[in-house]
Amino acid sequence: MNDTEQTRPIVERYFATMAAKDWDAFATVLAADVTYELPQTGERITGRDKYLQFNREYPGDWTLSVTRLIVDGSTAAGSMNFTVGSEQLVGLVFLELRDGLVDRVTDFWPEPYEPPPGRDHLVVRGLEGIDRL
Repeated sequence: MNDTEQTRPIVERYFATMAAKDWDAFATVLAADVTYELPQTGERITGRDKYLQFNREYPGDWTLSVTRLIVDGSTAAGSMNFTVGSEQLVGLVFLELRDGLVDRVTDFWPEPYEPPPGRDHLVVRGLEGIDRL
């Protein structure tokens, strides 16, 4: 089995156990020294216990659904629709595995914005697609 074939089921379990809020099962896919980074806020969490606590204590009644998952070797990239109460977000996540466990997680949370003027004649606005923005 190549790296990609080994990585995909681990990453799928990462998302499935997170979505189910099954924190004991979620812990089994994380390296003890996992690093979680949020570049937009400049935050970093190091260690399985702190990352589990971060997720357990995340405020609100949230749900997530994975909309894309790309796996290459020991890395993966995904997008997800994330709902907290009435707020809907799109998350982009990059995962790196080491020794069959998630070793590094980098999350980006893009926000919608108004496009610059001058390209109205080229674009269609208000498209609904797989990712909600």
